[in-house]
Amino acid sequence: MKKRKIWMLGAVLLIGAAVGTALFMDGGDGSADAYRTATVEKGNIKATVASTGKLAPLNTVEVGSQVSGNIKEIYVDYNSVVKNDQVITLIDPEIYAGQVNQAKAHLEKARVNLLKMRNETAAARADEQSARAQLFAARATFREAKLDYQRKVKLAKRKAIATSQLDSALARKDNAQGTVQMAEARLSTSQTQIEMALTMEKYASAEIAAREADLQLAKIKLNYCTIRSPIDGVVITRNVDVGQTVAATLQSPVLFTIAEDLSRMQVEVDVSEADVGQITRGQGVEFTVDAFQDKVFKAKIHQVRNSATTIQNVVTYKIVADVNNDSLLLRPGMTANVTIVLATVADALKVPNSALRFKPLGKIGETKVKKKLPITERPFYKKTIQALAMDPAQSRELAGIIARGEQQLKAAYSLPEDARDLPLAWRAFFRQVFTDTYNIIREDQREKFKAYWAQFKEAVKRRQRGHGRRATVYVAGDEGPMALPIRVGISNEIETQVVGGELQAGDKVIVGLALASDGSPKQSGNSIMNIFRRAQ
Repeated sequence: MKKRKIWMLGAVLLIGAAVGTALFMDGGDGSADAYRTATVEKGNIKATVASTGKLAPLNTVEVGSQVSGNIKEIYVDYNSVVKNDQVITLIDPEIYAGQVNQAKAHLEKARVNLLKMRNETAAARADEQSARAQLFAARATFREAKLDYQRKVKLAKRKAIATSQLDSALARKDNAQGTVQMAEARLSTSQTQIEMALTMEKYASAEIAAREADLQLAKIKLNYCTIRSPIDGVVITRNVDVGQTVAATLQSPVLFTIAEDLSRMQVEVDVSEADVGQITRGQGVEFTVDAFQDKVFKAKIHQVRNSATTIQNVVTYKIVADVNNDSLLLRPGMTANVTIVLATVADALKVPNSALRFKPLGKIGETKVKKKLPITERPFYKKTIQALAMDPAQSRELAGIIARGEQQLKAAYSLPEDARDLPLAWRAFFRQVFTDTYNIIREDQREKFKAYWAQFKEAVKRRQRGHGRRATVYVAGDEGPMALPIRVGISNEIETQVVGGELQAGDKVIVGLALASDGSPKQSGNSIMNIFRRAQ
């Protein structure tokens, strides 16, 4: 029993020694993980947007029929090359040819009827002339009878004639007056007959116009029996056979689909609303099709359509890109696996995307700040002296100006991170430095100063255009992962361009935890469990 206690005491002491050794060797942290790292490299990087679309001809025409009937002849088939106005099929024209002949007969009948109406008009005009002559003669007879009666009235008053003669003169006057009234009535009737004849003549003329329109329509329908190609192109689909009946009722039936010039096609692809803002006309497109998986085809964006499509709350926009298909390998309707090239940068500093996604769980070390060079050794100081040809006294004053400006920068960096506006602080720094520098230069240095100031502002603009967005990567340090702020530019599915920060080619960034064979995070070699296992 005593020996057993001694053995257990020895085991406890051994374990304690192992724990102490582990804590000492791990610097007091007994859970140091091992990390997977990747090397930062330089090379070409291409920012892309991937999607799927389909190939389509630039112009597709569905050829239909405007008349109903049986298909009598078909002159083309699938893949037939056709020319504009070429006859491609024929609908049985017999019914429509009969309608043309019928319309011609009706038109001839209307023309004969017009001639008849014109003859009736001429007869009515002749009758009117006769009625006018009769009225003229009747009025002359009436005037003569009236004058004779008036003379005999005077003679009768003097008892120069018998009363019977006066009565006879009165009767002749009244009879002549009645004849005038009859002639006037006949003239009025003949004039009415002329108006009726003219109306019937106009009706006959209108009937001729209607029959001419019927004939023209019948000829058009007969012409529609011959179906012609509206464009130069290739027949993609044929939907009819000889003997088949087509019915053109409310909607014209589609007989053929013709694609115009398959040597030039377009890719239609749907792009999400998150990516469409980066896409503009003229950008390059690369795509593959399942029929030629090893071949990459090129295209150029022709149109970014504003019309949105929403499917299951996902908003997409149609992008159309032109494709040169001189080899005729591509066919309408093929599925295209599209990659839209947003930007390409050569010799860029690249970091893996996994490094940007990595977030350590434990303590994060502080990044070491590079030691600043003395003001007199900095490139900006030296370049300013050289550009303005400063003398030693001016050079010393410039160093003092920069030193005073740095005090303001330190104040900006001392603020909490969420309250800092570092771009504004740096702009204020350079503005003050250049203002104070202008006050110490000579008159002969003013033109050099203006040129240098303009050159400096242009360089700042170029840097700002490539400034990029903020990001953080982590590098391994003695006390654990250390955060390293950087600025990134374009990105693809694998890596991202680094445009600013302390990261350099050859540096190693953490991309994840190193996993053991059982899938658990691998511990560093001096961890307590490893030492305990070795102690066992």
